[in-house]
Amino acid sequence: MEMDTVIGLEIHAQLNTRTKLFCSCPTEFGAEPNTNICEVCTGQPGALPRMNGLALELAAKAGLALGSKVNERSLFSRKNYFYPDLPNGFQTSQLDPPVCEGGGLEITSDDGTPKRVRLNRIHMEDDAGKCVHDELRGITKVDLNRAGTPLIEIVTEPDISSAREAVEFLKKLHGLLVRLGVTKGRMEEGEFRCDVNISLKPKGSPVLGVRGEIKNLNSFRFVGQAIEYEIGRQTEIYAAGGRVLQETLHFDSQKGETRSLRSKEEAHDYRYFPQPDLPPVYISPDLVERLRTELPEGPEEAFGRLLALGLKDVQARLLMDRRGALEYFDSARDAWKGPVAGAARICSLMEELFLPHCQKEGTSPLESPFTPDLMAKLAGLAEDGTLGRRKVQELAEQLFAEGLDPEKVVKERGLAQISDESELARLAAEVVAAHPQEAAKFRAGQEKILSFMVGKLMKLSAGRAEPRRAGELLKAALAVGGTGSGTAG
Repeated sequence: MEMDTVIGLEIHAQLNTRTKLFCSCPTEFGAEPNTNICEVCTGQPGALPRMNGLALELAAKAGLALGSKVNERSLFSRKNYFYPDLPNGFQTSQLDPPVCEGGGLEITSDDGTPKRVRLNRIHMEDDAGKCVHDELRGITKVDLNRAGTPLIEIVTEPDISSAREAVEFLKKLHGLLVRLGVTKGRMEEGEFRCDVNISLKPKGSPVLGVRGEIKNLNSFRFVGQAIEYEIGRQTEIYAAGGRVLQETLHFDSQKGETRSLRSKEEAHDYRYFPQPDLPPVYISPDLVERLRTELPEGPEEAFGRLLALGLKDVQARLLMDRRGALEYFDSARDAWKGPVAGAARICSLMEELFLPHCQKEGTSPLESPFTPDLMAKLAGLAEDGTLGRRKVQELAEQLFAEGLDPEKVVKERGLAQISDESELARLAAEVVAAHPQEAAKFRAGQEKILSFMVGKLMKLSAGRAEPRRAGELLKAALAVGGTGSGTAG
């Protein structure tokens, strides 16, 4: 039987605030366990929460950018369940009404047509802590540094039909939220993660199948792999006449497979009720309008703008998909002093050298010591021929790692590419004179010898000659039989 895949996503994004949602403890990542805590985020009796106003603004801004309705009044509730790293014994979340409702984001469907993935809601909540399992001693430790960190949860309708569509949606959403400043989006630190609800149903049937929920995926690659595996697993069960169970699943990235965490045959009764220690939250029309004026361009506008600058489709998508890449590119382009072609040059340097370096270091481009201004300088040196491609590649890692000024490095180390035509012609003649046998072979038709001669010229010039022009001048020198003398090694 042919089946349709139905996918809905629940995305958690950590809001870009210095302090937690209901207390003044810092949200910094990597601190010593249980140091960023207080009586509020550890759930001490009598401790009262106080709302972080910036978190509310960021949640509303996300909703506006996604076309959601921002509710003038929303309410926090207690979502009751037990887990060791949930100090209050409940999570402070929003059920009805949430801060935002509706909205959506456009992607490209699997058949190549535009497709709008609808949003059900965006609500605010505080994060839980973290359990650290010590298998050697057979104990579990609890770190509450993360407890109380402000989150928004973005819940989609079940409009997604494949792993590819899910990944495209997540990348677009991630890029938009980072550009908004709503989140820093560092997935390796858990600042952007999602749960995937996936089910299969007979093709064309209006009745949804039994779903599995894959929890806490913090990598686009893992999302794609988990969905593909789960589609295959459920397909095999149905093909064998079996029954898919409603359950919560974990994706094992080492084995590339999902496994059951717990059954969800019956829906959890979270016993939501209004959080009595927090009054309703109000967002005024004036605040909504102010936030609306602060919105950046949308994903479609940004993509079109990049194409208009002469970038290739794949380059534009790369800049939009990588955290901080578009902002870095725009800042470098603003600092660019050369011709229009600089946009393509900057993007090429980022695509080939800079973004791979950032990925290896696990940092955002905006966190690199090699600032956008320095990238503009490097692009200028490459564009005007001062630095050849090979020299750029040789210098790149040191420039990026140490944040060095490429113009100063070129000047201090004497690395500028030789552009003087007469100097290049002199070097070409010297190489031809020093290698008469190879010159004779070239004149006899062995044109591959030219690469050898270019290599010798590059060595003689300490790598500062432009290879293409060097080849042209060597051909000219060979055509007249070679002049001059020297001992090019």
